[in-house]
Amino acid sequence: MAQMINSYDIVRRRLQPLGVRLRLGDALLLASRSLWVGTAGFALILIIGRMFPIPNLRLWALLPLLIWGLAILGYLLFRPLPLQRIAQRIDLALDLRERLSTALELHKHNTHDAVSDLQQRDAGDVAQHLRPGQLPLRIDRPVLLWSLTPLLLGMLLLALPNPQDAVLAERRAIQGALEEVADQIIAQEEELAQNEALTPEERELLTQQLAALEERLRQNPGDREEALADLSAAEARLQQQLDPQTDARRAGLEQMARNLESLSGQQPSQRPDLNTAAQQLEQLAQQLANMSEAERQQLADQLAQQAAQMASSDSQTAQNLSNAAQSLRSGDAQQAADQLQQAAQNVREAQSQLADQQAVQESLSEIQNARQQVAQAGQQDQQGQQAQQGQQGQQGEQGDQQGQQGQQGQQGQQSGQQGQQGQQGQQGGQQGQQGGQQGGQNANSGGGTDAQNLGQGQSDSGSNVDPNQGDGNGQGQGNESSDLIYQPFRPSDQAGQQEFISGQQGQGGQSQVQQGQSNLPGASNPSLVPYEQVYPDYADSASEALDRGYIPPHLKDYVRDYFSQLEPGSGGR
Repeated sequence: MAQMINSYDIVRRRLQPLGVRLRLGDALLLASRSLWVGTAGFALILIIGRMFPIPNLRLWALLPLLIWGLAILGYLLFRPLPLQRIAQRIDLALDLRERLSTALELHKHNTHDAVSDLQQRDAGDVAQHLRPGQLPLRIDRPVLLWSLTPLLLGMLLLALPNPQDAVLAERRAIQGALEEVADQIIAQEEELAQNEALTPEERELLTQQLAALEERLRQNPGDREEALADLSAAEARLQQQLDPQTDARRAGLEQMARNLESLSGQQPSQRPDLNTAAQQLEQLAQQLANMSEAERQQLADQLAQQAAQMASSDSQTAQNLSNAAQSLRSGDAQQAADQLQQAAQNVREAQSQLADQQAVQESLSEIQNARQQVAQAGQQDQQGQQAQQGQQGQQGEQGDQQGQQGQQGQQGQQSGQQGQQGQQGQQGGQQGQQGGQQGGQNANSGGGTDAQNLGQGQSDSGSNVDPNQGDGNGQGQGNESSDLIYQPFRPSDQAGQQEFISGQQGQGGQSQVQQGQSNLPGASNPSLVPYEQVYPDYADSASEALDRGYIPPHLKDYVRDYFSQLEPGSGGR
């Protein structure tokens, strides 16, 4: 009995490492036969990743191989393999004539006889000589080799450039741009919350619209079309809130404010405060009682003129000013004061409405800039190529400009020679004027004299000097006058005809010449001003118009580029 127990223990202990060997062999065989599933999934995902943009494509491609590996590991560790099954497989693999499995079966049924004891002792003796290395490890080589084909294909696809990488990079750039836009919208919401000039209703409406837009942009996965559609929809809603007469109304009210500042003896400001204008209207209403009749009539004329100017921009305020003017003309100062008070109230209401419109315009401009920012996101490479092409084009234009400047220098020299000839004619004309100034005392405005000596000093050269080409001293335009602004009135390039205007003869045969005023456009040479002096004013006005007005973003870029090229020292002129 004790020998039987010992034989069973020997068989059981020797079967455990042999069972591990069997598990390993089964796992290797299954792995060789199923590897194609993982490699095929690996290659298939990489092929799909070349047709559609898939973020983290490499990780997704490795996922089938990872799942396959985990499945094989689970099969190795957790597949049930009973001791009886191990004994049967070892008997079959090593041709042991079912010694091990029979011994386990006899012990299970607790069989005790001479034959059973001999069989179990024989099984124990055989089990003592068994080693795990005696069990072969098998793999399915043909299937394994076929499984390597999609693996190699996948590795080749990983090595080759993927066209969808550019799409993914663009999406990442769009997502970054959308995050920046969302942050800008939050900043705009904070500005609206701090803007006390807005009405509560308008502030709440704008805040809700911007908050909804910000949420949609943050949820966007990087789809440019969807983001542009959301921005365009928000832009359309804001455009519906705009009043097309806002700019004209603001301009009319600001002009009225400047006129009121002039009436009060102040220097008119470039950007007057409408609240101050309302206060000035109220002060004007209080001062009516202390005005003389002549002052009231003069004020009535000024109010009527101001009402006519504002009729198309702010009809209600214009009507109040017109009524005040009529009341002053009829002598009803109290009624005029009431109308001025009503006009002041209208100005305050208009100021609040203009503030609302200004907030809408600023929000609209912010959304337009955001739309342009999203549209240009991920296109830096294309812009870099265009910039290089633009630089090449600018170099060619600079070469052409240098050639044109050389030609203009030659023309300036020719003009200088003409200026010397014209100078001789001007000296003769001055002598004629000096002779004419000694006679006549009643010359008409803008006229001259009928003295015979007027214009006798005119030159016969017939030169027509262009102030833009020469200064009469033989110097061309290419040097000192290049930074001056002048626009002569010359509808054509033809030389003008010389005119002789006779004056009125005075006592003693002498004539008097009086400088007249001409209503022709243009200016003479002394009106030339430095270019650097006028450029900042125009640049500031353009910048203010871009910030305050509703201008599409693509047009804003043109304006900025234009003034950037005109900036002194930039070489763009």
